[in-house]
Amino acid sequence: MSLGLLNGEKSTLLKKEGKRELFKLTQFNALKKELKSPEAKQEAKSHAFSKDELILTLKQQLKEQKQQYEQVIVSKDETIASLKGTIEAFKQAYDDVQNQLAVKDNQITALTQLTNNAQTLNMVDKDPNRLKAPNSDAESDNESPSSTSNVDNRSKKKHWWPFSK
Repeated sequence: MSLGLLNGEKSTLLKKEGKRELFKLTQFNALKKELKSPEAKQEAKSHAFSKDELILTLKQQLKEQKQQYEQVIVSKDETIASLKGTIEAFKQAYDDVQNQLAVKDNQITALTQLTNNAQTLNMVDKDPNRLKAPNSDAESDNESPSSTSNVDNRSKKKHWWPFSK
């Protein structure tokens, strides 16, 4: 079979007798000529590998793969170290925020206490009897004469409908 026939060219088979195939004489001569040419011999040699060459090629490929694997491992180790550093930075930032929140909570507590003290002082200034009497607001309103209730009654507008009855 010619190289041309090996590469996919169609052959014109004259006939088949048992296991033998009969081709045209021109095709047979062309095949003979191709096989004798130095290019065909060179191509046949280039496709043939010896076992030693194959072993050397495989060893070289293994070395290259090992180097690539080691590079990947080094790269992954660097990435892991970088991520650990990032995690530590985030932990530090989180701790700083927690400390700031604690300071804020203390400031709010102190401000609330100051506000309560200011309200207590304001109440003492207006009505000193409120601090002395531990009674509830309802009892203190009933017992003490309230000047504000008199003012409220006078300031109310009188309407005509209560007089219609």
